[in-house]
Amino acid sequence: MIVLDFLKSEFKSHNLELTPKSNGREGVDFIIGTKEIYLKYIDLDTTQRSIKVTKQDLGELKDNLFIALILIIDKEPKVVYLIPSKDLLQADNNIFVENNVSLMPSLSNWEIKVFSNTIPELTKYSLENMVDKLNS
Repeated sequence: MIVLDFLKSEFKSHNLELTPKSNGREGVDFIIGTKEIYLKYIDLDTTQRSIKVTKQDLGELKDNLFIALILIIDKEPKVVYLIPSKDLLQADNNIFVENNVSLMPSLSNWEIKVFSNTIPELTKYSLENMVDKLNS
């Protein structure tokens, strides 16, 4: 899968080794030391401008859990954002939205919006800017 190869290559360029998570809780695709990585991608070549992560899949938001969000532009993965899961709690900003579905809690989710006006805000989550958090 091209997205997976891109993710591994980007992490490797920062001397970070992704270890696939083969068992354990849902919502964790990789491990780096004690940090857990949940992988999502968004294809900006389509009309897709947000991605939803079900709360059930992601599980409890915690300090060592990150969402790796890959942007696909011109049919190629181009950017990796590494979002600390607890930042999703900032659901009143332009990027993160909390969608609670009271009648069917399994459908409740966190939504991450990607628009041209949110890219500057997302930059703080670029992999280069988040490497220290993974190494701490």
